[in-house]
Amino acid sequence: MQRSRASSTSSGRNPHINTACSQSVQPLEAPKIIVIHPGSQHLRIGRAADLNPLTILHAVAYRRFHNDGDWPYHDQLLPPLENINPAQLQVEFEEQRLVVSRILQNCIVDEQNRFRVATPPQQLANFNRSSVAEKVTAPSQFGAMEEQSWLDRTAAVLYDEHILRMSAFDARDFDIHFPIQRGELNVHKGKGGSLQSTLTHLERIWSYALEQRLKIPLSELGTHSAVLVVNDVYIRRHLREAMTLLLQRLGFQRCFLVQDSVASTYGAGIGHGCVVDIGAQKTSIACIEDGISQLDARVRLSYGGGDLNQVLLMLLRKCGFPYRECSVQESYVDAHLLDELKERFCHLHANICGAQEKHFMVRKQNGQWLRYTLQVGDEAIMAPLALFYTELLNITGKTRCVYTQKSSQEQYDCEDCFDAEYLRETGRRMGVRGGEIPNAASTVSNRLPCYSLSQVPAVPDGEEELIIVDQDESMPAIGNNNAQQQQSQLLQTPASSACYYSPTGQILPLDMAIIRAIGRCASYETKRKMFGSILLVGSSVKLPGLAAWLENRISQQVPGLEVNVFSKGMDAGMVAWKGAAIMSVLESARELWISQKEWQRYGLRILRERSPFLW
Repeated sequence: MQRSRASSTSSGRNPHINTACSQSVQPLEAPKIIVIHPGSQHLRIGRAADLNPLTILHAVAYRRFHNDGDWPYHDQLLPPLENINPAQLQVEFEEQRLVVSRILQNCIVDEQNRFRVATPPQQLANFNRSSVAEKVTAPSQFGAMEEQSWLDRTAAVLYDEHILRMSAFDARDFDIHFPIQRGELNVHKGKGGSLQSTLTHLERIWSYALEQRLKIPLSELGTHSAVLVVNDVYIRRHLREAMTLLLQRLGFQRCFLVQDSVASTYGAGIGHGCVVDIGAQKTSIACIEDGISQLDARVRLSYGGGDLNQVLLMLLRKCGFPYRECSVQESYVDAHLLDELKERFCHLHANICGAQEKHFMVRKQNGQWLRYTLQVGDEAIMAPLALFYTELLNITGKTRCVYTQKSSQEQYDCEDCFDAEYLRETGRRMGVRGGEIPNAASTVSNRLPCYSLSQVPAVPDGEEELIIVDQDESMPAIGNNNAQQQQSQLLQTPASSACYYSPTGQILPLDMAIIRAIGRCASYETKRKMFGSILLVGSSVKLPGLAAWLENRISQQVPGLEVNVFSKGMDAGMVAWKGAAIMSVLESARELWISQKEWQRYGLRILRERSPFLW
């Protein structure tokens, strides 16, 4: 259905571009193809022939001069806390913590129907506050020579590990930028926040990875091809700038774009499924069928693993975290430490309860290593539960909406001769009434709210844009309907429904976001297949027990349907990269490549012809 929509809205295809597409393409060799998967925290880049990609911090640090006269600019590694009084923030968080704690106490952990027994934070605090750090030798992976020379005091630009190991004192001499935040280009009003500055940050980081880490001279990129993995919910202008960066500024011979959820299905070896990508700062959900990301079932949520790190730190401080100097806002070392603690401590196994003794190590500014011992209880399970009880995420933002693809009217470009704006302006000559094509002014936002699917009305056939309107108080709300009625309402929701803002803007839980995304698919059969194949990918899905917990939560809300949540037996953060590497060498991918000359000649117009997703 979406294929037919795309063809109907782009009836004026350029015959010259089609002719160029039909020309023979030289055979591509996997060692000459570079696959680039940029993220909010990490960059994964490597040759298509590599077993695993190179993974580095997606950030760049510029040395400041003492005569700059302004404060250093730092993008934080973790999402910042809500800008309210710290005491008030702690009180509000404690209220939500108690709510989740009571829910956990009602969990049955074994066949004898015994409830969980939680260790009170006060008891854990008595042990943790008396814990004293021990001085230890450096771990084996840190040699004495590296300890002395890890920071080049004369370098103008720093990358990757040099930034992660930078103390708050060292960071004062640098401006540190993360070019992607919450899944989008980090364009802001501060220093280095313009679109062109952000693209320059990307160019520097990617050039460093290619030249210094992959040992590919930039002068030889003219003999290489590139595949760029992009978000499912994208901004057209940003993709245009990304293509220009790859083909003109870096000088690749050819390239093409692929959406991360589509690449994930290739990496996982499945033909269809609902891909749930939980990254460091965003969570995206997309339904894939036959290699196409369904337009209406494509959303992005503004929370990820970094938000869970902040929740974990608040919980650890409640039980007397012995590393009292921890400051994730100022020190990248401490922020990275929280990421490691989450991966090592956190889980979603309800049968694990009581105090657990854990250890971790910290490198101080003088090079000395300290070993801490602490006890954790339900903090290890409560932090990842914030994905489902999102009131805990209020500490990093109380009002966050669900993003969906912007309508074409909001993203028209003068280079694209056949976009929706062009069709609207020329429709009168073709005998089309002006009211049949929505005006750009009628589309308020690309953000979707958080209401039940039963409250979503249908949009007339032939109108594919998501138009935000005010809530109708006469709509029926969900009452005490039985499970069969709720299931019927869920699976009969039209795919082209409109959506509404939540009055409170409360953060949408992960399970409800998945249900509503699948509910927007076109047919009952498609929805049934999506529930039966929910694929978890991303750097933050490695939490033990997450797949089973999510599967149980969804099964309770869609009774009568088979729900299967799974992840592949590989690093979940690399699935999309591996899928893009597989796609790049397929015979069918020949039609997707865009060369330097074609981009210079046709520009944005060629993406309408060659992009493997609906433009």
